[in-house]
Amino acid sequence: MDMDQEADALLARIRALRDELRAGRLSARQVEAYRDLGRQVDQITRQMDEAPDPEVAERLWIDGAQFIRTFLDENFEAPTVH
Repeated sequence: MDMDQEADALLARIRALRDELRAGRLSARQVEAYRDLGRQVDQITRQMDEAPDPEVAERLWIDGAQFIRTFLDENFEAPTVH
């Protein structure tokens, strides 16, 4: 999966969680995890913006995307298809 596709997939998962949050379907633990994720994403974005060159920014993005995937997997059940 290329970076754009991966970014779109992660964004779709986060937007789905936001919808769940707004609908009141997240547990208190998940609400806190969602807030923590927002803080982490902000930090990753700042670091990428401040990177000294594009290669460093890309590495930060790769590491950040892996962190986000892992965080989502650990804190939010993946939706099932019936």
